[in-house]
Amino acid sequence: MSISVTEILGTDSLAGSRLVINDNFNVLADAVNDILVYLNTSAGTLTNLTSLTTNTLTVGLSSPKLQITTSVFNILANPTVQGNINLQGNLYRDNVDSVLINEVTTAPSLTKNIGSGSAVPTYTIERVSNNGTPPITVTMFEGEIGQEIVFCYYDSTTGAVDIVADASTVLVLTGTWTKVVLDGIGQTAHFLCVPDSSNNPVWYLIGGLGYTLSS
Repeated sequence: MSISVTEILGTDSLAGSRLVINDNFNVLADAVNDILVYLNTSAGTLTNLTSLTTNTLTVGLSSPKLQITTSVFNILANPTVQGNINLQGNLYRDNVDSVLINEVTTAPSLTKNIGSGSAVPTYTIERVSNNGTPPITVTMFEGEIGQEIVFCYYDSTTGAVDIVADASTVLVLTGTWTKVVLDGIGQTAHFLCVPDSSNNPVWYLIGGLGYTLSS
């Protein structure tokens, strides 16, 4: 909303314009006070707005955590959602390890760690294959509760890829089995990290296709 003040001409006398000058200052003071209801210049905060319309919103200075423009909505932090999420569009997962797990990338040890003793696994989707006779051993480390990992055997080779747990990590399988084996194109194994009875994170095999269990 715009404000208006009374113009004082250069030909007007100062004495005769005092009431106009006072009125103009009062108009400006009222307008500034209206702004200061929302803007705290000392704290650098803007509050109590009913509506805000803008083309760009950035949260964070040197390292922004939220960036919204007319074309993108980027969240650059780990959000915590305590309510329901109502998705009315598609949900895409693009958290794919760019490095294939095979006999070349794991040579000469033919082993691959998924995560470590100090870091949870990074990727949701891991692509595996083995064009050799000795099996490749993929070792899963402890994850975060709610985390998922899907292993996909991606080509027509038939060498075995054994998925096991690190000594300090629990992988819950049926019976006495201790590993999940993939050895053909199209086979998958889908793991979910859930809390055990003591709320410690453990991996469960919750789905997949064509895998076998072994020990």
